[in-house]
Amino acid sequence: MARILATKSPEVAKRASLLGGGLYILVGLIPVFIGLIGLQMMPGLKESEQILPLMAQKHLSTFFQILFLGALVSAILSTVDSTLLAAAALASHNLIIPIRPAMSETAKVNTARGGVVVGGLLALGLALQSETLHELVQSASSFGSAGIFVVMVFGLFTKVGGKRAAAASMLAGVVVWAIGTWAVELPCAYLISLGTALAAYLAAAPFDKKTAA
Repeated sequence: MARILATKSPEVAKRASLLGGGLYILVGLIPVFIGLIGLQMMPGLKESEQILPLMAQKHLSTFFQILFLGALVSAILSTVDSTLLAAAALASHNLIIPIRPAMSETAKVNTARGGVVVGGLLALGLALQSETLHELVQSASSFGSAGIFVVMVFGLFTKVGGKRAAAASMLAGVVVWAIGTWAVELPCAYLISLGTALAAYLAAAPFDKKTAA
């Protein structure tokens, strides 16, 4: 996003966005294709999440197996590292610093570092409570995304709501999803959290309008 915003013209930004999106879809289809053909080549797997390592073990030599597993682990660690840094930066710059704008630069850096530690502990908690990789990815994708989705839709396409509505939506989405997933174990916890986030946004939006007035 930062590179696209730094382009020299809107035409370049448009072409870069389309090209980048196309490449993203193209590369993303590779594991989908491997998964589809893998089910046909190796039917009856007890643990379907092991299909990539098992296919590499069956069809690649030892040297290429090492390269493949190294690349896989590298991609996972890179994604985790980037996600933790991004989450810590967003939390520190959008939540903590606005509350304490007089913080020194050293304090800001330390706050971001603390955010990385907190994010890592949250990630560890999610990993420990998940039994499968699919469940872990599902939990990580669902955590907080209901409220974020509602806020993004209203922010991009409407002028309804503001800071209070956004905060209420994200908080309600996280709380309802956590209760529905871990305490009550509802099969449709995410859909309920999405509806709750929408309701919380609409309920808090009038307060933002009164503040602006």
